[in-house]
Amino acid sequence: MNKKIYFLLLVFFISLRLSAQDINTTLLVREEASFKALSFLNLIPEGREKDYGFNTRSDFSIIKIEEPYQTYYVSYQNNKLVFFPGNEWRVPVSVQGHYVTLLTVQINKGKAEAVDFGGNVLAQKIQEFETLNPDKASQRFMIRNTFLERDYITTNFTSLCNQQKVDVFVEINTTSLQPIYQLNEGQPLKTNIAVFCAETIDMINKAYDYKQ
Repeated sequence: MNKKIYFLLLVFFISLRLSAQDINTTLLVREEASFKALSFLNLIPEGREKDYGFNTRSDFSIIKIEEPYQTYYVSYQNNKLVFFPGNEWRVPVSVQGHYVTLLTVQINKGKAEAVDFGGNVLAQKIQEFETLNPDKASQRFMIRNTFLERDYITTNFTSLCNQQKVDVFVEINTTSLQPIYQLNEGQPLKTNIAVFCAETIDMINKAYDYKQ
C-alpha cells in the first residue's frame, strides 16, 4: 500500500476514534444530568425559584437538558500560560427554549456524576453566545480564567492550542486569530487570545508584587 494512502487512512481512523470517544463522553454527561436534574432542582427553597431562573416550581416538569460544555482552566507554568481540563462539564438546563441554569457534571473512572448546579446568569450568556453565532460549529468548550475571575467561550478551541491533541496542560497559541468571547459582563464581549494572555499575565504579576 502506498505510504501516503496508509498515512491518510491512519489519520482518518484515529479521527473517527477520537470523535467516538467525545460522543460517548457527551452521552454519559447528558444521561447523568437528565437523571439527577430534578434532585438538584428540588433543593431550591419554596418561593425562591426566580433566584435560580425559574418562574414557578411547575417549570421543573418541563426542563430540557441541552448539549454540555467541557470546562478548561488556565494555569501558569514555566513562565507561560497553559490550558488544562477541569474534568467537568457545564450542562445548560432550559425551559421552553430559554437557558435557566447549569448542572456541573464530572467524570471519574469512566463514571459520570452530577456535583453542583446554579449559574443562571452564565447560562443566559452561553445562550446569547449561541444566538450570536448560529451558523458556526462550536466545539463546546468553555475557558474558566480564575486569575481574572472570568469565563470565556469560542467556536474553535483547538485553534487556541499549539498542540493538535487537546490534552493535559496545553500550550496556548498566543498568535491565534480565533476570536474568544467573555461571558460575564453584558453581551458576550469579543476579544482575542493575545489580550486574554496579556491581561492574565498582568494580573499574575500584580498578585506577585503584592505578596512581596
